[in-house]
Amino acid sequence: MSGAIRNRMQLHQQNIQSVLAEVFNHQPISRIEISRNLALNKSTVSSLYRDLKEQGYVEELGEGDTSNVGGRKPVLLAINRRYGYTMNFDFGYRHLHVMQNNLSGDVLSYKQVNVKGLTLKQILPLINHELESVASQDNTSHGLLGISFAIHGTVDQNAVTYSPFLDMEHIDLADYYTKKFQVPVLLENEANVSAVYERDFNKANEQLQNMVTISIHRGIGAGLIINQKLHRGTHGEAGEIGRSVLIDGNWSSEPRKVEDFCSEDAIINQIQDAKHAENMSREDVVQLFKQGDEAAEAALKGFVTSVAQIIYNAANNFDPDVVFLNSPLLEALPELEPRIESVYAKMAPTILIPVKLTHNSHYATLLGGCALVTREALGMEDANLNFEAQTTVL
Repeated sequence: MSGAIRNRMQLHQQNIQSVLAEVFNHQPISRIEISRNLALNKSTVSSLYRDLKEQGYVEELGEGDTSNVGGRKPVLLAINRRYGYTMNFDFGYRHLHVMQNNLSGDVLSYKQVNVKGLTLKQILPLINHELESVASQDNTSHGLLGISFAIHGTVDQNAVTYSPFLDMEHIDLADYYTKKFQVPVLLENEANVSAVYERDFNKANEQLQNMVTISIHRGIGAGLIINQKLHRGTHGEAGEIGRSVLIDGNWSSEPRKVEDFCSEDAIINQIQDAKHAENMSREDVVQLFKQGDEAAEAALKGFVTSVAQIIYNAANNFDPDVVFLNSPLLEALPELEPRIESVYAKMAPTILIPVKLTHNSHYATLLGGCALVTREALGMEDANLNFEAQTTVL
């Protein structure tokens, strides 16, 4: 193949992806608008659109409004929501979270499966059941497009390298499900997919280049978006702030880590110890705090200060546009957010980085995984895709 032909093919593929991204980000949109936005002539856009329609990626919704100068009404285009779907999983401590999404990222179904006390080998049949159950009811043209798993641990080269809360039992999830379903299978750290969620499912963040998402669950991690790209580090361990050790000079025993005193588990343990209780949950902590319980008040006062310090360190280390807090505990107790911001403001000597709560935190990891695996299924891993775009007709 000559260089000229190869260059033409590459240009054609780039233009196709550009048109698909325009539909993805601005649906419903007309070919005239695409032509204007991409500075491509109308005939080129029409030709590229025909290719995309033949492949099934886009669909026509009907006619839009005419322009101020009259003329034919433009045909509005959107992502074909019946093209296929992705399945996205999050290994929680008590529940396996399961979400089905269409090509545009819309949530088709969500459920929690009780897995408390189960091993990974016992969880696999439950995952298989969910995949098979959805497939049996599927009426899309291409079916399953990809699978993502949010891991509460570290991931390198699509393999789990550290999993403190779930023994992976030497099971290669990516290899197992790739062979079983012949689709892309992505494993990613849960803080990382939370950061991807903020980048991709919130149109207000489109102009932000650098973001830090601090994820506070059983442990603590940070997802880093640098220059609009997910930063994993050389070994997939970038953002593992929960394992940072305290510089207190006490190294006579195991050094204390950040997550040992301000993760959700740490707060629950502090309150349990103070009340001589057992098997407390996040819901118990929330209820006690709302009732004015002294032990809960004291533990959460320390939590507020610790989170403010984590924000301060993250802001100094990465100088982001914004810091997001992904925490089911904070989402349940939003009155703690202004307290955290107040403590952080007293610590920051000059620039105060905005702090925002991640909303629908139980969805964030799943939607972030959906965004990553959808890109891989489309071969558009580095594209700027806005999954918040919605059509008026579903």
